[in-house]
Amino acid sequence: MVRIGPSNRLRDVHRLISRQAVSEIASWPERPRHAPVRQEQLMKVVRSHGVEHPITVVSRSDYLAEHPRHTNVVPRRVQYVAIADFHWLEAARALEMPFVSVVVQPMPRDSVHAYVLRRHCHDDYLGPLDEARLLRAALHAPGQTRSQNMFAEELGYSRATASQRLSLLELTPGEQAALEAGELGLGHARRIVTDRRRSRDPRMT
Repeated sequence: MVRIGPSNRLRDVHRLISRQAVSEIASWPERPRHAPVRQEQLMKVVRSHGVEHPITVVSRSDYLAEHPRHTNVVPRRVQYVAIADFHWLEAARALEMPFVSVVVQPMPRDSVHAYVLRRHCHDDYLGPLDEARLLRAALHAPGQTRSQNMFAEELGYSRATASQRLSLLELTPGEQAALEAGELGLGHARRIVTDRRRSRDPRMT
């Protein structure tokens, strides 16, 4: 076991485990899911090259201490809960890979939703609705006191981007499903929301 981290404090709490049984890692229960086609594409990469970077995990006990409602969702047999890189973990699981490397770290200081946004909002894992749902949950996490604009700046979003993402949650369930399936474009989705707002408030016209 190799300890890593840029400071003594981090070296005490971050551990790199080069061979951790996949069966002993659960993915975050609230994780966004890849569409089947994208997951199949990722599995092709993993089949050829394996999972080439560690999966970020926290201990099961630490996770359940903050999220006791998931006690019956996270299996007793697991030691860790993946709070990032779940798509790589699930690809490895589907391919019946026995081991992956993991980095064990403490629970995020704010929330898992906020952590997932920081880790994945600038890669292609999260779709616009994934970002919207995570952003809403992060903004309403217990103890969260930052404004929407402050939170957006921490993530590297513009204020407009944050507002546009959250506005997608005003779409109907059918429209959200169409957006996630690629049948509804992002620009069209925004226009639908804007048109509905204008119909409710004539001052917007």
